[in-house]
Amino acid sequence: MTETHIWYTIGNIPKQPANEHFLKDLIIISSIPIAIVAFIGNGIVCCLFWSKWKSSRFFLYFLNIAIANIAILINVFVSFPKLYLQVRIYNLFQHLVQMVQYLGHNTRFYILTAICAERYLVIFFPALVKHYRSQYTSVIVTGILWGLSCLISVVDDLACSRRFYITNMEYTVHCVPFTILIIILELVIFLFIMGFSTVSIFIRMQTQPTPPARLDITILTTVLLFLVTDTPTRMIQTLSVWFALNNVSITIATTELLDCINCAVTPFIFLIVGCWKKTSEPIWLFLERALTAEESMAEGPQVEQEQV
Repeated sequence: MTETHIWYTIGNIPKQPANEHFLKDLIIISSIPIAIVAFIGNGIVCCLFWSKWKSSRFFLYFLNIAIANIAILINVFVSFPKLYLQVRIYNLFQHLVQMVQYLGHNTRFYILTAICAERYLVIFFPALVKHYRSQYTSVIVTGILWGLSCLISVVDDLACSRRFYITNMEYTVHCVPFTILIIILELVIFLFIMGFSTVSIFIRMQTQPTPPARLDITILTTVLLFLVTDTPTRMIQTLSVWFALNNVSITIATTELLDCINCAVTPFIFLIVGCWKKTSEPIWLFLERALTAEESMAEGPQVEQEQV
């Protein structure tokens, strides 16, 4: 978000030395085609998931991840014309777009954590899940996580925007406690749950006699993508409240590039996992199969139809 310690975007890159200018421009320009591919891919995923809705707990989660990816990408398309085409964009509008990007960034993280946690419970405590889980659990969890992300976005904007404070002391008094809360919530609680659940699922995949379910492959690949492209950015931007960043413009541009890569690769994960050894079917069936919990990656005449 604008002028906050947590969220740097290409819309508010500060002036930089000449030797950083070329590298920064190269990174940002490279982000544009990736962002276009990502926007189209996630748009297709949203349309297919919405039109071919299944009563599966994980369809709703992955649909919302695709929506969050689109929210993240909007800022790239708004900021690029302002920086390079001299298009006039009102600061308030750009600020709102950056808040939407931050909202999508957090929501994607929270929903992915919910996917890992629920899959862990389904695998290791199936009787408990069957007894206590209602058919509206996915809707409730998704709504709560979007609400939590909205709350964090608003509080961050109020607590950590320097435009509200005259002195650094005022900024520190309000922003540091919020940053500590974010560290506890995201890096200690959510990241721990995601890591523990993912490692448990991976160990189970390696020890079970049957080939792994496609859903587990999808989850593990998506989490790995998140850890590579999202976690370093999140940690750097959170710690920036205490430590000054070197080469700020390059850091901001790189975080945008990593976000674009994350958004672009996610639809291809569905496609690759879903079409493995089955390449002559409609694309929708590839997406559906990528979220199938019981069908294995092994090729065989019998296809399980159970969705969990």
